Amino acid sequence: MPNKSLRILIADEHPMQLLQLERMLNGMGYYRIAPVESFEDLQRLVQSALQPFNLLLGNIDLASHAGVDLERFCQVNPLIQHALLYESQHLKIPAIPDSQRRAVSVSLPKVPDNETIQSFMNIIDSPQVLGRLPAVAERAANQGYAPRRMNFAQTAFSRQS
Repeated sequence: MPNKSLRILIADEHPMQLLQLERMLNGMGYYRIAPVESFEDLQRLVQSALQPFNLLLGNIDLASHAGVDLERFCQVNPLIQHALLYESQHLKIPAIPDSQRRAVSVSLPKVPDNETIQSFMNIIDSPQVLGRLPAVAERAANQGYAPRRMNFAQTAFSRQS
């Protein structure tokens, strides 16, 4: 289930490409999306952000026209957590070990398709297990108690005939 609170920034100078990428993300359940068509707009949005963007999905050419290395821009900017960058069209996301998933940046030679974006979102939007609580039955067994069976046949919510 997607984390609907993820903040996503799409940067591409082609309006149709922006729309296509936004629709793909919407189809996956992501709606907090800000599309921009120039590096200046991208920079302005990132600099004025009160919270970091969880993902920048961006066209490398957009920044290179402004003389900026977009990959480096993302790496040094603390307001961009993850980046999926592309140059222009169908590729697989490389396998990324769990230990390296803190800030994921991937560069693609083409515009990502639906499958590529879904794979990347599965990497950055996977639930993190902070700890596990022992099961109730397991705890009871460890403490010498037998699990109590409960009969819920007659409760306040059952129908009386």
